[in-house]
Amino acid sequence: MFKFWLFLHFTGLSIWLGSLLTITFILVMMKKHLGSKELSTIVKKITRIGNILVHPSAFFVLLSGVFMIISMNLGSKPFYLAFMERVGGVTVLFTIIGVSLFGRQLVKKLTQLEEDGGVLKHTRSINSYIMMMLLSILLVLAVIFVVSFRF
Repeated sequence: MFKFWLFLHFTGLSIWLGSLLTITFILVMMKKHLGSKELSTIVKKITRIGNILVHPSAFFVLLSGVFMIISMNLGSKPFYLAFMERVGGVTVLFTIIGVSLFGRQLVKKLTQLEEDGGVLKHTRSINSYIMMMLLSILLVLAVIFVVSFRF
């Protein structure tokens, strides 16, 4: 049963990190050309697809991690397991909450601009969404680094 949870853990992790990286790169490239309704629609769809990919995969990483830690039945955990448990759990929650909030803010801003017929001149909302995703990527990579080298 441990191997099943490990498979779910790695699968969720790869989908989670891969979708964060892909969406971030796409948004960084599109950020310079925002202003038309078509691109605003595409960014809103990318945000929606990101939520569909990022949230469930991050949740599967959390769920499978919890079940693996429970099945290990360790009395005292090594540092890397405690780090993965604590910082990894906070990273999952941070990603789900942060990406949701900043993505919703970006979609609202783009919808408002579409209705008003305006152009996105100030890219603060898309920049904060990108920064939230980059921070999530950094936290995931930090956990992977510590766990990989078993500090």
